[in-house]
Amino acid sequence: MSAQDSNLSSTGFDYVVAVTQDSINGTLEEYLYSGLPEVILCYVYNNDFQPIPIDFATFVASAGNTDPFSVPDGTEPSDARVQNLSNASFAFAIKAKLGLPPGIDPASLPPIIALKPGQSNVTYTLMFGEFVATEISYGPHGPMGWFNQSQPSGTSWSFSGAVDLDFQDASFTSLPSDAQERLKGIGDPDMFSVQQLYYDLNSSDLEQGFQFNNIPTNSALNAFMTADFINTYWKALGGAEVLGYAATQVAPTQPTSLAVTDLNFFTPDAVGSDNAPLTLNYLCAVNNDQLPDTTHAGFGWNWIEPGEVSQYDGVAALNRNAFANYLLNTDNNGQSLAAYIQGNCQRPEVTVQCSGQEVTNYYLYYFPGDPTITCPPSGPVILSCNYKSSISDECGGPALGGSWQLSITYDMTVSVQGNTMTIAQHLVAYTYIRYHVTSDGGNVVDKSITDVYTIGVDDTGQIVTSLQSSTPVDNSQTPGVNGFLNWFTNFNQLLDWVTQAVRGCTETSFADVPVSFLQNFVFPGGSSFVFNDAVFSDNQDLVGHITYADPTL
Repeated sequence: MSAQDSNLSSTGFDYVVAVTQDSINGTLEEYLYSGLPEVILCYVYNNDFQPIPIDFATFVASAGNTDPFSVPDGTEPSDARVQNLSNASFAFAIKAKLGLPPGIDPASLPPIIALKPGQSNVTYTLMFGEFVATEISYGPHGPMGWFNQSQPSGTSWSFSGAVDLDFQDASFTSLPSDAQERLKGIGDPDMFSVQQLYYDLNSSDLEQGFQFNNIPTNSALNAFMTADFINTYWKALGGAEVLGYAATQVAPTQPTSLAVTDLNFFTPDAVGSDNAPLTLNYLCAVNNDQLPDTTHAGFGWNWIEPGEVSQYDGVAALNRNAFANYLLNTDNNGQSLAAYIQGNCQRPEVTVQCSGQEVTNYYLYYFPGDPTITCPPSGPVILSCNYKSSISDECGGPALGGSWQLSITYDMTVSVQGNTMTIAQHLVAYTYIRYHVTSDGGNVVDKSITDVYTIGVDDTGQIVTSLQSSTPVDNSQTPGVNGFLNWFTNFNQLLDWVTQAVRGCTETSFADVPVSFLQNFVFPGGSSFVFNDAVFSDNQDLVGHITYADPTL
């Protein structure tokens, strides 16, 4: 069971992005441990003896150019450097930089993110390559102790905890709406990037996995570390929402063709193959559809098989119905496929006028028809249109009068298999006309066009569509009577007029479906991922293996 078994229409999710634990951690490590700046947080006491932040360089200048990190642990309170810091109301300072702890084999360290099967929770562990904390302890008459402690080599100082990524539970829905929007990142082109996921993770409480030595547990430093350090540190890196990280393509990407309007996370159980990797699933709704809850996310297939782990970071899958609705309703160059279909579905009106029993005029009018368009729930056809309209009129007697019958039929199917999409159209206009006792008719329009498109990936990792073949077939008939009857009634002249009138009205819109309906499609996540392939699953979902785009700092 693999992505080829994707059957999202059985679950109700419009779009799913599934990424493996290894890929998330590899991309996070590249970011977190290879280029983030060192952060210095400095605090002084105000008149109410409450710690407040201050710019570090500004503080050092106010403390007689004394750098608190240069003052060794245990320095006597009477030391001039401690006195300088005290006179400047120094409270504490922290210098930290994310990274691999020195003196430890990286292979022995826990992953940054550990997925939990059957849950929306993940375990998050954040480690530091550098961490230094300093603090003055005060007594009734001034400084009474100096503290300066660094992360020792061979020791991993970290923050970790269970992070709740269920955006449908009460703890999330009780947040202010603007906070919910920031966490989901709806409308952000990087909503599937490690940047956005990193923000989601860092918006939860993490517990400090270490204790400072020789410092009271009720000190201002310990209180800050417990309550405020994580959020303050993220903001110091560049903002709570934007952390200075972007996953970009080599070439600029277009805006996504589908609007993701709701999002949740879930890690389904691996099934079938031994050692199949767990994947963190972005569960998405598009175009304001209702997002199912996570009980529908036990998909029953693996997005990535064991042999694919080294090749791909994950899979993106689009529900067949969501793709069909995109094809039908998306505006391309001022026209939608639905409008194109409408243009081929004409509702005719015919009138035969008589004076007494003698025919005097034949009239033909057209009005927009009402086609039936469906998205079948299964099978290779993902979109179909069936339309038929028939009309007739007559007047006069059977010998001198006349009659006219006209019917128009239009059918279209969009079917998919493998990496191909086939759009087949068939337009038929049948007419029968009688003038006095002379009559004839036939399919004056009987045309079909079969367009075959291939879906693939270009050299920038974007999904592209191209027209492979277009096959028109014309079986139209030109009715007419024999020369004697025509000489006697001029019936062929009337029939020619009818034939050309019907053809002129019915064939105006009938043509190859413009390739722009397909070429302009952009998968959600195109700014975060490189697509390695694109095919239709056995259940006609559009699926593609993905890798994270090269990150830039």
